[in-house]
Amino acid sequence: MIRTLSKLLLATLFVAGVAHAKVATGIPEITPDSVFHGGQTLSLHGLTASPETATHLTFMNLAKTGNRCSLALTTVDGVRMGPVTTLTLKPLESRPFLNVFEHMIKVYGSTEAQATVSCSQDFYAYGLLADGSTGRLDLVAPVEAEDSVELPAAVPECPATAICSDAPGVVYVPGPPPGPPLPVGRVTFPAPKGIAKRFLLSMNVTVGPWYAPEPSGKHLIYWFVINNNKDMPGLLYFLGPNKNEAFARHGLQLTHPQKLKVIRPFAAKVGHTYHVVNDYDLIRKSFSITITDMDTGEVAVALPGKPNLQTYTIKAGSKYLVDMGFYPGKVPTEVPSYGWTYADVHIETYLK
Repeated sequence: MIRTLSKLLLATLFVAGVAHAKVATGIPEITPDSVFHGGQTLSLHGLTASPETATHLTFMNLAKTGNRCSLALTTVDGVRMGPVTTLTLKPLESRPFLNVFEHMIKVYGSTEAQATVSCSQDFYAYGLLADGSTGRLDLVAPVEAEDSVELPAAVPECPATAICSDAPGVVYVPGPPPGPPLPVGRVTFPAPKGIAKRFLLSMNVTVGPWYAPEPSGKHLIYWFVINNNKDMPGLLYFLGPNKNEAFARHGLQLTHPQKLKVIRPFAAKVGHTYHVVNDYDLIRKSFSITITDMDTGEVAVALPGKPNLQTYTIKAGSKYLVDMGFYPGKVPTEVPSYGWTYADVHIETYLK
């Protein structure tokens, strides 16, 4: 169901959330009958993935405790658009996910799409379509869906003091242009608003063939940023034969040349799966990347460092971006990782 909204009403809805907005003509009030309960699933139909229209989603936790929700995005024909993701919401939190299809358009093209949301406790979600040329704003109200969001793998437990975001299972396997798949994959999560004291990213990567024209080049494991490259809790490359290194960069509110570097000897083995933990602990002034060989159970290498800030403010509407892989020939020494397998992306956010 799509309805046109005034800009003033949009601001009220977007900032405060539908549950806290006054009842207006043509806008559904969240009543006991319209609340979605734990175990139920809602769908948002008629969403748009195109350069001309930005699709914004808002997830609302109507419970007074934390709530874990799952999101699946598909085309109208049911083609999955990116991995199924989960996020934990704070008690009574309303979290926006701005321009949710922004990166997906170049992969799937302009298309009609839909979103499916399930949560463990009472919840609500809605969409807003913003037409870039006319300024028209349309509300997409939810409808009940029969099937729940199916996760491809078990989701790890979220620590009681953390806010978690997950993309479980295999997330991406890069391929050469023109694709599909493309050389670069991205996972995007809506970030929680607040003053962050620690970011923790973990994921699994199975090393595939080294890029034959330049095996010693920088094969990207992840580029983990908040909104853009300026705020980077971590970046990691594996360099292959003739270099055999783990190469990390990090830094918040810094240009890329200002980012701090950590390099350690490390000979990643083709066919081995590595569990990587990027722990950016601002309050304790500690940065570390730990790389464990899952085939042997041993820590293969650790990269220590120190954050350049002690706290960081996450603004409303911010996103976590996690990129995997790289395009050929774009930046000297950075090379593709065709055939590598990226899986189980997990982020923990700790707020003050």
